[in-house]
Amino acid sequence: MIFSILKYPSPWVNKSGINHFALRSTPPPPKGEGSGYEMLVKKESSLLKSLKEFEIITSKGYPDIASHLPKDRDPIGFFCPYVPEELIHAAGALPVRLMGRPIQMSHVQAHLPPNCCHLVKSSLESLLQGELDFLKGMVFSHTCDSMQGLADIWSLQRRIPLQFNLMMPSRLDSELSQAFLKAEIERFRNFLESNVGKIAPQSLKASIQLFNFIREKLQEIYTHRPKWPKQISGMDFARIIRAGYLMDRQRYLELLNDLLNVFPAKTEECESPVPIYLAGNMTHSDFYFSLIEEAGALIVQDDLCSGSRFLRLRVPENIDPIEGLTHRYLESHLCPTKHQGAYAHEEMLLQEVQKSGAKGVIFLLYKYCEAHYFDYPDLKSALESKGIPTLLLEVEDPSYSIGQLKIRIQAFVEMLSPF
Repeated sequence: MIFSILKYPSPWVNKSGINHFALRSTPPPPKGEGSGYEMLVKKESSLLKSLKEFEIITSKGYPDIASHLPKDRDPIGFFCPYVPEELIHAAGALPVRLMGRPIQMSHVQAHLPPNCCHLVKSSLESLLQGELDFLKGMVFSHTCDSMQGLADIWSLQRRIPLQFNLMMPSRLDSELSQAFLKAEIERFRNFLESNVGKIAPQSLKASIQLFNFIREKLQEIYTHRPKWPKQISGMDFARIIRAGYLMDRQRYLELLNDLLNVFPAKTEECESPVPIYLAGNMTHSDFYFSLIEEAGALIVQDDLCSGSRFLRLRVPENIDPIEGLTHRYLESHLCPTKHQGAYAHEEMLLQEVQKSGAKGVIFLLYKYCEAHYFDYPDLKSALESKGIPTLLLEVEDPSYSIGQLKIRIQAFVEMLSPF
């Protein structure tokens, strides 16, 4: 029964992963309705054009991405979404999030032990191979042990002119956390003004508004995508999210608006896939989303570091900008390297899963990511105590066990499927 599903490709995407369902399935125009048909074709063409731009951006390596960045903004790299991108943007630079990529490891073994996650290893390898020489600066934040160690090794290489270490507090429930984080954000602003560009009050307000708009539009896509599973595949969706960290933000907002404008107002009629909630850390490979949805599931919500975890909250615009940034980054949804109470993460995850209507939860965790693995047993127990099945997928890129992942995902989705 499991293998029978593997024989057939997804009805929503072709082998290349590009969603051409709409154009393939559009019937000839009925008589007397040519104008309506032309409008439909125009919308479908606009959708495919937007998705293609996302595909181009996310398929490029770092050196090729550099050639597509705006020339009037110096690229500043960062890893963690606790870094306030709004300040980087307001200083006249472009925040570029490094999320790891498939790369042949040939230098990093001399600097790191083998039990580091793929993000740390692949990013340092990219630095040592010169792929990140286009960056003017790099921002690290206080998260896991591996990332803190990487910050020290990174600075010793002296390949990138600027580096800043943002000391994000670990105890988010402490009375001192807000004052501490505010002081760190102000220190970061002073660093940027001294080394990148002056941050005028109106520029900071404009950048905050821009990133709030982006989060708002992404939240709309998250909310409405389950209604249009044929329009945007899992692979397309992963590219949409990831592209936002790698391109000019104003252009990104335009593309998000274009997507929302071409979606139909009416919910699609199709076979109901199994709703799945995806939890874990960042994943740069689009095919994980594709594997899950080709098995007959639909990712209705996630708690990924590179996904909706840090897209939900917006910076308050009616208070002092630094106060607003402090509030937003202190109240952001939990990272396993942060503490806000013994049961805070379990309670948040249970609430999110139940609200999403998901039938099961897939944990997609990078191998050797200690912070997430420390939390995993408690999260698994909390979910299963409420009758919510879970599946753990331990991944490392390049992945050598795609066939095994397919079988395990297929079996999990079949277990959740109605008979």
